[in-house]
Amino acid sequence: MAKNDHLFFQTEDEGNHGNDDTRCFILSTLASQGRSKVHCVLCEERMPVFDRYPLVDGTFFLSPRQHAKGCIEVKVEGRTQFLTVVCMACLEGVNGRAIVCRFCNQRWDGSSLVLGTMYSYDIFAAMPCCTERIKCNACYKPVLHPAQRLNFFSDYSHIVPCPHCHTFDTHFVKPLAYCYARQPLRSLQLWP
Repeated sequence: MAKNDHLFFQTEDEGNHGNDDTRCFILSTLASQGRSKVHCVLCEERMPVFDRYPLVDGTFFLSPRQHAKGCIEVKVEGRTQFLTVVCMACLEGVNGRAIVCRFCNQRWDGSSLVLGTMYSYDIFAAMPCCTERIKCNACYKPVLHPAQRLNFFSDYSHIVPCPHCHTFDTHFVKPLAYCYARQPLRSLQLWP
């Protein structure tokens, strides 16, 4: 005679948004600065921060570079990082907010990023589009072969040595104004 034992598991569904540690980290960091609103690093739009997911109408990320004055310095695993945010319109490049690489003219696309949470790496460095984006910050020679890619998006935010001049730096994290320009709005064609 077989006996059917039923096991019940209760799980907490965090969805694709993040976890409570991330939420608490962001909210406590902002509270320590007396902020309930943040500014998009690209367009400077002011956005409220909510206490539940999605935390913001955009996405947070950590960068070893302070891309703007409004980026908040934090310590993560002993490293200095800057809490940065990009609004949804800039992530998706809508309403005249598209940005393109200054070197290859490729449009940056953040539409695949999860809204309202935080990435633990620089989202702009994680997607190098051309050789200029992988050059050493000191000698300007490529740190990687143009066809080579690193294993993880977060690897592009780490300090690495240049194989040419041996300078240790976050070579792939470049100033946004150095790498990107606003894509001009196409002029509207009027009906004849």
